[in-house]
Amino acid sequence: MISLVLFFGIALSPLSDFMSVYALKGQVGGDMGARYSLFVRGAMVAGLLAVMLFSGRVRFSNLRTCLLALLVVLVSCAALSFDEMAGGEFIEEVIVIAKVFSFFIYVAAFAELEDAQLEKIETLIRITLLVYALAIIAGAVFSIDIFRSYRGDTQIRAGYKGIVYAQNEASALLLSGMALAYLHVIRNGWSARRIGLVVALFAAAFLLGTKGALVACFGVVAAYSFARYGVVKATVWLATVIVLMLATAVAIYYLVPSVHQAVDLSIQYFSYQSDHAGGGKIATVLMSGRNVKFANVWDDLADKNFLPLLTGGYPIVRYLIEMDGPDLALIMGIPVFCLYLWSIFKLYARPGDGQVAQYGKYIFVLLIIIACTAGHVLTSAIVAPFLAVVADLVRRWSNDSREDAARGQWSFEERVKNG
Repeated sequence: MISLVLFFGIALSPLSDFMSVYALKGQVGGDMGARYSLFVRGAMVAGLLAVMLFSGRVRFSNLRTCLLALLVVLVSCAALSFDEMAGGEFIEEVIVIAKVFSFFIYVAAFAELEDAQLEKIETLIRITLLVYALAIIAGAVFSIDIFRSYRGDTQIRAGYKGIVYAQNEASALLLSGMALAYLHVIRNGWSARRIGLVVALFAAAFLLGTKGALVACFGVVAAYSFARYGVVKATVWLATVIVLMLATAVAIYYLVPSVHQAVDLSIQYFSYQSDHAGGGKIATVLMSGRNVKFANVWDDLADKNFLPLLTGGYPIVRYLIEMDGPDLALIMGIPVFCLYLWSIFKLYARPGDGQVAQYGKYIFVLLIIIACTAGHVLTSAIVAPFLAVVADLVRRWSNDSREDAARGQWSFEERVKNG
């Protein structure tokens, strides 16, 4: 049943995302009633939770995480009762909490699958990621209006997000896709299919038009290189690759008129933002104004004696900072947020010195960096299942590596005895 729920939920995800984008006609910040994507993923999470509860497949660590989520909801209930947030804000806050903790439900569900079942689901996941990437590429090639990343009265920046509602979530989706693709390369080496998926994801990252997508993709390549070759050799290799890619990008910029026009449009946008940013303009441009939002929320926290930093329950849906670290710390309170991060850390940072275990640690660091700067990683319902399958594969394959290492130290008699 777990396998069936995952299969249908993941298979329907691209369709539901397209329906959401089509219903909104590409209007970012438009009618929030078109939530087909949220309905499908909510049903998938609810189905997984129900199946595991009724089957009794709930481990103590899963119960502990559920209690943590309930505690966060109860704190928001207390804030509602003290008129710190409105009823509508409370509902939106609970939805955010559900999206944040859905990651752990997916991890628990993947852990219950047999290797053969997981392989089938993972094949579907890779196909789904390819669909998302090709939608971005198709949007750029055919100039599909509703697939644009930035809209409004005029197109202020170049970029295409495909069938994902928000470009920042598309960035996080590409991050999870690249993390999964390179995890397979570490485990199984390069193949035509893996090269095709990596190329499609990289092309989508360049066409998306966000800084976060490019940083995320290059960050995954760096994580792969450090895990595979070590710091010194990887640094030399990465420097060479970056120089070659920059040279290629410059050549394409001057040789392809459409690319030249798109890049110039984005350069004009960032120049305008820099001229009107005031103090700290470099940070404002690099963080797309999130530092300004953080400063505004910090002033509001000062009026509350910074109590929400300890207790949580702050109505972030009223004014999102769009940096997962500060947003989640305000929802949960710093003590609970630290427990939340520790739970994620244990999923990715597996014991051992093997390449898979090292890769998991680097990916965790990259996730936190992107989440706390660009946002929409830990709070995204779209990205949660893809990040969860990466965590589960790191767990399985790092365990396999330790077993292989142990077998390598056995004597001939022990090897025969243990098969």
